[in-house]
Parts: sequence; C-alpha cells; structure tokens
Amino acid sequence: MNDQQAPGAPTEPLTSADVSIVTVSYRGDLAIAQELCRSVDAHLPDGAEHVLVVPRSDLALFEPLAGPSRRVIAVESVLPRGYRKIPAPRRITIGRFSRQVREIWVTPRGVARGWIIQQIVKLSADAITDREIVVFADSDIVLVAPLTLEHLARAGSVRLYRVAGATADLPSHIRWHDVSARLLGLSVSGYTGADYIGNLITWRRSNVLRLQRRLAEVAGRRWDRVIARQQRFSEYILYGIFADLVLGDDESGHCRTADDLVHAGWFYDLTTSDGVEGFLDGFTPGQVGVAIQSTERFTLAERRAMIDRIADGTPGSTGADG
Repeated sequence: MNDQQAPGAPTEPLTSADVSIVTVSYRGDLAIAQELCRSVDAHLPDGAEHVLVVPRSDLALFEPLAGPSRRVIAVESVLPRGYRKIPAPRRITIGRFSRQVREIWVTPRGVARGWIIQQIVKLSADAITDREIVVFADSDIVLVAPLTLEHLARAGSVRLYRVAGATADLPSHIRWHDVSARLLGLSVSGYTGADYIGNLITWRRSNVLRLQRRLAEVAGRRWDRVIARQQRFSEYILYGIFADLVLGDDESGHCRTADDLVHAGWFYDLTTSDGVEGFLDGFTPGQVGVAIQSTERFTLAERRAMIDRIADGTPGSTGADG
C-alpha cells in the first residue's frame, strides 16, 4: 500500500478484532454471496467478523450462511426509524413484456429507490458493527488471497482509497461530488479533486458518526432525511470528501492510497473475447480479490472458472463472443 502517514492522525493500536467486513445483499445475489462467504471464510483475518445485511424478507435464505465469524442481520434493523419497504412484485410480466421491479421504500422524506436505501444502510455502519475498521465487500467480490490487517491499516491509520483526478470527466461523478460538497456545507463546487469509489472500501466507524453529525448540523435535520431525498448520490464520495476536506490529515485517522485491493471486471469489456482475456491477464501483485459484476451474463460456473484462472495466474479464454 503506497500510503502517506497523516501527521497527527490517531495512532491507537488496531488489530484484526477491530475489522468488520460488511456486505449489503439480497436474494437476487444469493448464489454469488455464497461464493463471497466461502472466500471470506478462507481468507478472513483471525478475530475479524463478516456481517451480511439483507432485507428482512430474505433473512431465511441467508441465515444458513451465519457462523462463528459471520452475522446475518436485517436491513430494517439498521435503518433509522421511519423506513418501510413497499410490498411489490419482483417482476412484472405482461405477455412478452417482462421487467424487474426495483425496490421502493417509504422514508421520512417520501418515497426512495432501493439504491438510495442501500447507501443509507452503509452510512448507518455504526448500527451494523461496533468495530472501528469497516470494510465494504459487495456480493460480487471473491477473495483469492488472505486479507490481512496490513492491507487495511498501518500504524493506527486506516487506508482511504483515493485516486487523484480519476473520473473528473464523467458528468455523473461530477454531480456526485457537487451534491456531497453541498451536503457537507463546503464552498467548493463540481469535482473536488479525487475519486473514492472502488471495492473493499474502508471507513472508520468513528468517522461515520462524525459524518452523520456534520450532515445534521448543515441541514438542520436528521442526517438520513437529507440523504433520502437525493436522486444522484454516492456514499463513497461523500465519506471520501468528508475525510479529505473536512477532517483532513490531522483528524481523519486515514492514510491515502491509490492501490486497489480488488481486480475489477468493470474496467474491461467482458462481452468480448479480447476483453475477457485482458481481464484474466490483469491481476496485479498486492490485490486480494476479484470482482465480476452481478449484471454480467456469465453463469456461476463460468465465473468460478475465470476467478480460478486469475487466482492461479493462468489466463485463457472462456468462450465469450468476439
């Protein structure tokens, strides 16, 4: 990790017992979540925990994954008061027309999409765990090497994934930066200088609590109500800007790094043979995980084969169409 030790940052000893890997999932990702859990069981640091956060209606499906180092809890138990999922069919089919229905929630600020609720869940990390190092692992990640404390923290400082200048040309990301700066009461507008979106993103629980207070102070209302009304928003950018521009090096307890712990398929066109081969060849030393988005067309067997080849350092074709 190419980290920069923050002067004056907290230097309290951190151990694996301070680590909580958090996965927000649902029944549609159950099969790949099971793959993640198997890999976490193989590569989780001793003393760390893994928490699966799923809708209450999906608890029975995920509870068999619970174990000595893994808890399964309901999304509804994490959210602040006043949130209710609207019962709705998961898919509407009329003749040849078929469309998956997104989750819709009633919130204290009106109706919100499931995507916004998922981000509020992550920003409620203090209700998920009492451990200081929170590591977000999406269902579509598989660990292929040990995830050690040294990957996550050095000398009391926790890694902050920060890539200067990245995505500065993407209008959607610029809007996310702009919204985050406004919510934090900052005078900056547009892109704020760095991107914070990735896999195995690490936060400090103590900073999450400070972020909640900052949002409430700026808005003059409960922090989650501000988020619930947003249409375009990124929780990772919000936290990153808060750690970077509000807390700063002296107070954040973070060390910055542009090193990605996960080899992600979203950087490749996995609909082509060349893209798949590039992905299979792209794993770099120091990475501990592989991510293939759940929206990709691969079967579970094909996903396993690709991940096994990457882990074994054996690139090759999986038969994707050219």
